[in-house]
Amino acid sequence: MVIPVGQIAIYFLILARLGGVFIQAPLFNSRSFFTSAKVAFALWTALVLWFVTPVSPVLPTSLSGFILTLVAEVAVGFLIGFIANVMFIAIQSAGEIIDMQMGLSVAQALDPVFGAVISIIGRLTFFTALVIFLSMDGHHLLLSAFHHSFTILPAGQIANFSQPALVEQLLTIGSGLWLTAIKIAAPVILLIFLADFTFGIVSRVAPQVNVFMLGFQVKPLLGLFGISLLVPFIVKYISRLIESMGAEIVKLLLFLR
Repeated sequence: MVIPVGQIAIYFLILARLGGVFIQAPLFNSRSFFTSAKVAFALWTALVLWFVTPVSPVLPTSLSGFILTLVAEVAVGFLIGFIANVMFIAIQSAGEIIDMQMGLSVAQALDPVFGAVISIIGRLTFFTALVIFLSMDGHHLLLSAFHHSFTILPAGQIANFSQPALVEQLLTIGSGLWLTAIKIAAPVILLIFLADFTFGIVSRVAPQVNVFMLGFQVKPLLGLFGISLLVPFIVKYISRLIESMGAEIVKLLLFLR
């Protein structure tokens, strides 16, 4: 079956890539962002980019080829959103690690925004990162990177997902996720470790002291004290991550050509 590939087809290609971004990108994938508002914003953004987006000189002429191209566009947008979302996953993971050390991992609750059980400090660090993301116009940077993606990979061009360099970059991003989480959580972990070491000495010197119950009272306070000292560092670190987000997206798109 042969279908005419014109401006309408190009519009749907742009919309497919933008839909992939919305699946993973921070803020846009939030359940608190109404679905109707997401759809309206996606349709409007695709309409704005409709006639200014570079298009591949070779477009599919069959229905099966067009559907395959749409799936490829969604995958490209998904990877763009994933790179932006990795930073938030790392920061939330750091909060959950801190929660575990503070003894608050049992105080978890179902968050309807995420649709999952999230710890208290993990939620706090996530929303802190989200506020910094918005204050630094990270959402504008993400949309700008999405627009720039058509310059590197025009609409309708099938991305090359079999590049070994692409797999290597995704593995590097995954390892960087845990490195970021450990860097943020390390000072609080060290502080609580010193408290545990002190409790161990106390238990040897004064066995009648119930250090187990004492730890439940002291560790949360120490954790909150450590987090309060880390706030300036966390703000600067998240700011650097947001600034590097655009460069990582461009590097990914270059591997997909």
